[in-house]
Amino acid sequence: MNEEKKNEKFIVKESIIYIKKYFALHDKTCASINELINIILNKNFNSNKGINEKETLTIIFKKELKYEFIKVYEILKITLEEMKKCIKKMKNFKNIIEESKTNSIILHSLHKFLKNTLIYFKRDYKLKENLHKAIIYVDETCENEINRIQLIWKETPFLFLIFQKFNTNKLIKDCELFLNKT
Repeated sequence: MNEEKKNEKFIVKESIIYIKKYFALHDKTCASINELINIILNKNFNSNKGINEKETLTIIFKKELKYEFIKVYEILKITLEEMKKCIKKMKNFKNIIEESKTNSIILHSLHKFLKNTLIYFKRDYKLKENLHKAIIYVDETCENEINRIQLIWKETPFLFLIFQKFNTNKLIKDCELFLNKT
């Protein structure tokens, strides 16, 4: 296999890895935000009235919730950093493909996909980053705000657009077929 074919295979393989990784990280952020919202809603916990040490249990529970919130919030922060790295890698691969002199259908398709979708990946990331910053200020009494944040976080229009308009699954399958052939 010549050097040009090896580079082509490497670019395709790595690009698909980072595209898939971004979508997996998106799913992870949805799970984390749901967990954070559940923690926020549970802050108003009242223990059973039959327990004599009600106040002590409530204090302990609230401290545990606070610790859990901080832990999940930091995990979410790390996930967002990983998403940012994925975007940078995809941008690098787009630039590498542009500079490549290889006339390959699969590289052309991949370049077209990255060129058209990188802006949406970036917008999706920015939205998630802003929501991540905002959730720290939400308390259990702001039910409308909690519902709004939850809806925005789960149903970001950018990933839906990428997935539907740009035939992401087809691109991934085509790239996997290309990798299996070579």
